[in-house]
Amino acid sequence: MKHNTRKRLPSRPGRKTPTEESPIRNPPHKKIALTLSIAVLLPVFLSSCIVVYRDFPTAMIGKPPESKSYDLLSYHINPFPFPNEGGKAALHSVFNNETPFANTADVTEMPQKGVFCLVDVEWRSPDMTAVVFHYISLATLTVLPSWSVRESYKVRYYLFIDGKNRKTFEYKITRKTGLWLGLLPVSWLNWFTDTQAEAFEATAYQFFEDAKPILSTLEPHERIID
Repeated sequence: MKHNTRKRLPSRPGRKTPTEESPIRNPPHKKIALTLSIAVLLPVFLSSCIVVYRDFPTAMIGKPPESKSYDLLSYHINPFPFPNEGGKAALHSVFNNETPFANTADVTEMPQKGVFCLVDVEWRSPDMTAVVFHYISLATLTVLPSWSVRESYKVRYYLFIDGKNRKTFEYKITRKTGLWLGLLPVSWLNWFTDTQAEAFEATAYQFFEDAKPILSTLEPHERIID
């Protein structure tokens, strides 16, 4: 009686069997080269870019309300529809610590009594041509220049008192961007331009200043009497 036996095919030279572990590991010298490349190129990319924020109330930079004349402010800041570079954190910081109210509360629903502010930001993205040229510039390590002058934001503050919208305050911020290797010699200018955080912070301070006539009509129990 013949037994039907199967012979295992020989493995190809250098081929591992399924039971053998074959983790992919980068040689140490490749890891070092990759790390050095990132360390060298990242500062170049950052230094080749100049960003300028304009058309917002620059006079209000660093000028929060001087006194806390009112009791409680409830607020909500809608999610930002664009890459956040500090603007949202700046708004939260202002509403937590630098309002004319002694107390503030971040809420998810509008209260029917008291003062409530809803903050919403509308983003106008760069035009498609600018986006394409930005990608091309990055692909060439910023040897080819690109720029954008049409990106902007509309920051709206909806002020409600006892559930009624008393007024909507709107402020515009424009963002101009230049990306080019030739900007390296003047990259220090970024240290003297306003940041996204400062721009959004200034709109909040301006809002509290512009809202004074309405806030002054609050009932006595909603005000703090010195």
